[in-house]
Amino acid sequence: PLVKEGVPVVALGPTCSYMLKEEYLALLCTDDARLVAANTYDISEFLMKLHEEGRLNTNFLPQEQKVAYHLPCHLKSQNMGFKSRELLALLPGSKVSMVDRCSAHDGTWGMKDEYYELSMKTGQKLFDEINQVAPDAVATDCPLAALQIAQGAGKSAEHPIHLVAKAYGIASE
Repeated sequence: PLVKEGVPVVALGPTCSYMLKEEYLALLCTDDARLVAANTYDISEFLMKLHEEGRLNTNFLPQEQKVAYHLPCHLKSQNMGFKSRELLALLPGSKVSMVDRCSAHDGTWGMKDEYYELSMKTGQKLFDEINQVAPDAVATDCPLAALQIAQGAGKSAEHPIHLVAKAYGIASE
């Protein structure tokens, strides 16, 4: 009912936005599902839409950081461009390097004993590329990829919105 009133659906996770935009639409095939899909945004996609409309407050504090941004597969599959990278690039002093490699977590697959070593081996290119960037911060929209990055690259990965919040001066460590 809220979508019918013009309220957008904003998802924090790429799997959630993908489900609402693609999977539920394919499963339900209803007018309501089409309406929800057409009005669902990933959070960075939504904020960049606001920016394009001149409605995003870009009064950010300087960050002076090198950011390695990991592109999650569920954002890539939405074919909307690289909205999180674009958002992070708005932060003054931030130099963003996108790392487009598979984390190999794959839902619960990488958590299972019998697949853990293979998941880490498969994700090694991602870990190596992140470490080659020598970042001050690592960002990914996917919480499961963040787990892999922490284990494989030895670096804590944050959601891009955490870095944006810090740039607004509203995030605590």
